[in-house]
Amino acid sequence: MRILFLAWRDLAHPNAGGSEVVIDRLIRELQERGHEATLMCGGPIEERPYPVIQNGSTYSQYITAPFRYARQFRDVDVVVDVANGVPYLTPLWRRGPSVCILFHVHGNQWQRYFPKPVARVFASLEQRGIPAIYKDVPLVTISDSGAHELEILGVSPRNIHVLNLGVDLEDLETIPGKSQDPLFISVGRLALNKRIDLLLDMWAEVGPQIGGRLLIIGDGPERERLAARVRDEPALRGAEILGRVSAERKAELMHEAWLLVHSAEREGWGLVILEAARCSTPSIGFRVKGVKDAIIHGKTGLLAKDEAGFTQAWLSLASDTDRRHQLAAAAELRSQDFTWQRTIDTFVEAVEAAGTKTVHDPLADGPSKGIARSAHLFSLFRKETQEPDRFYHYLAADTIRSIERHADVRGSLTLDVGGGPGYVAEALRHAGADCIVVDYSAEELALHGRSATGAVQGDAQALPFKTGSARVIHCSNVLEHVPNWHALLEEIVRVLEPRAGIGYLSFTPWLSPWGGHETSPWHYLGGERAAKRFERRNGKPPKNKFGESLHRVKAADVIAWFNSRPDIEVFDVRPRYLPNWLGWVARIPGVREVLAWNLVIVFRRRAVEKTQNTGEI
Repeated sequence: MRILFLAWRDLAHPNAGGSEVVIDRLIRELQERGHEATLMCGGPIEERPYPVIQNGSTYSQYITAPFRYARQFRDVDVVVDVANGVPYLTPLWRRGPSVCILFHVHGNQWQRYFPKPVARVFASLEQRGIPAIYKDVPLVTISDSGAHELEILGVSPRNIHVLNLGVDLEDLETIPGKSQDPLFISVGRLALNKRIDLLLDMWAEVGPQIGGRLLIIGDGPERERLAARVRDEPALRGAEILGRVSAERKAELMHEAWLLVHSAEREGWGLVILEAARCSTPSIGFRVKGVKDAIIHGKTGLLAKDEAGFTQAWLSLASDTDRRHQLAAAAELRSQDFTWQRTIDTFVEAVEAAGTKTVHDPLADGPSKGIARSAHLFSLFRKETQEPDRFYHYLAADTIRSIERHADVRGSLTLDVGGGPGYVAEALRHAGADCIVVDYSAEELALHGRSATGAVQGDAQALPFKTGSARVIHCSNVLEHVPNWHALLEEIVRVLEPRAGIGYLSFTPWLSPWGGHETSPWHYLGGERAAKRFERRNGKPPKNKFGESLHRVKAADVIAWFNSRPDIEVFDVRPRYLPNWLGWVARIPGVREVLAWNLVIVFRRRAVEKTQNTGEI
């Protein structure tokens, strides 16, 4: 694959940190696997084993990136958008596959670096823009905490890939032993969010009691100020700002240190913690996002809630050699699980997921959101009898987009209940699913001159599948055509896989403008009367015979059924053909019966059926 990385900085930047180290390693590992990878970033840059293209300065690069991409990189297979605070918004200007790497959510950190108005803009972009703009893009983060933060922002769990970073250090000819005197190290970029001032405050209390040295390794905008503080404050005796050191020297110090002390207010992961662990050095950190993923409290190190707890943990471990050795052994053992081979495998999975998001189907072309989507749907619907392929291909693509917001269908068994000639099944297979069509009528399976592949003729009210066997079940406009819709829903829930199984149900309420189907809108005068009128005018009875193959279904009754089931969790209820901002229509009794036209309910089968429903629709 040809992969373009868009990132804030190159390793040559004086403020380069962990993010740049990770991107450099990802690119080099991808190259070793035969992929072509290029880095495009703000200056300064240096020569690397891979192409590095300078793209403006710190902030101008966000404006120039789309133009430089259009001139030089339009033909790449995947663009990796490294959102180091501010994303490049690639989905707005690239139609092909892309992946977003977000090391962690910055939250209130924006206020530390920017004036309040600017901080609010960036915070809003992170909290609202990323979930909306990247909703169909795989998002890569580097810890379970980061994944949880993305879920809170509204990112679908199916789109989140957790990249457990590999650990390796410079090979040393001779591995040094632990220092005879107390030696503590802090490794990281010298920036406000690392809270080195707080670490020095705690050292002012710890140092006089235990002696020894605190070595602070790293560079950054705070270096000169911190160095002056260490030099001028007598209470900080034993502390030293080393600045940036060679990879070999860092490895030596990690082996010699008694503890790594990590004072950051949050991290994406805390790679230095695992690097220290590889050197049999346990860590102390705060119980914050990222750090609490890297340290297993009481096993590979200690986590503190506040400054007093951190200080106490530091004093305790410094004076307990046996305890330090126990933690060190467990930390080193755990660090062996984190390899770059595993990291790259996960990253390639995310890249491949981006590449399989869309399979081009000219008949499915059209707007995917807003009023334009609704207008296109209704326009195609009006021509459905003349051009069924255009309508059903587009509707199928629209349906898959909706399903993929809630479930990753790749490699999973999916059922298209009442799927007829298999338009949705075909789209599901293009998305990577193993899909089976189930329909009662052989005529429906061969509708529009098609022949549904992978089809089973069967009754939707008694599905011929094992309990809990299907990851996704799609059932569109079947509910109003069966005499016992309760039995149909019971069967769908039965066959859905617990916890992970997603159901996608759509149906036409009787009082909808299309409630009588081809007899509409005369069904408002009664189903029998509408059917007779149709036969008089067309010389044949309607295909959907009222009372036989078409029944009255009320949205209120269906919603009440879902609310009565503690074994079901409902994710979404909305009008299928209307824009998302008209979703409120589905929440108003009476109104939804008429204006919804076609109602969608997306739900999940719970793992434990005794769990109480968390809320009504």
